Amino acid sequence: MRSLIVAIFELGVNEIMVVAHSECGACHMHYDAFHAHMKARGIADSTLETIRRSGINLNEWLEGFHDTEASVRHTVDVIQHHPLVPHDVSVRGFIINSVTGELTAV
Repeated sequence: MRSLIVAIFELGVNEIMVVAHSECGACHMHYDAFHAHMKARGIADSTLETIRRSGINLNEWLEGFHDTEASVRHTVDVIQHHPLVPHDVSVRGFIINSVTGELTAV
């Protein structure tokens, strides 16, 4: 959001496009797999616990999404309703086909 707000007020951006891609690996992410990979790379459970105590729910934060279109719609909604995004800024969502390059409006 910070970069978008800077772009709006400092660079004159008046249109934002949210573009996701088909077959996104994030659709299949699960915290349990991340946890195992982090431990294998030397991240201690105590470090993960410190992060949890700081208020970050790692299960939610590292969980992927399961519906690309719903994710794009949600992101567009968050941007459109952010209190620092002027109402005259157009925010649209798309999904690009990773194979063909076709861009589909959401």
